[in-house]
Amino acid sequence: MNEQAPVLELKKIHKTFGAVVAIQDFSLKLYAGKVTALVGDNGAGKSTLVKMM
Repeated sequence: MNEQAPVLELKKIHKTFGAVVAIQDFSLKLYAGKVTALVGDNGAGKSTLVKMM
């Protein structure tokens, strides 16, 4: 099987606001032609992740 390279790849990223950890050890691969959903509870860091991308 031919595996294509990801359009975007994040490896073990993290973001803190002072002592508050917003994102910790997050990894993601996005591929062309694939639909990816980002879901989670309020305050889970979705908006923070999108801003970092």
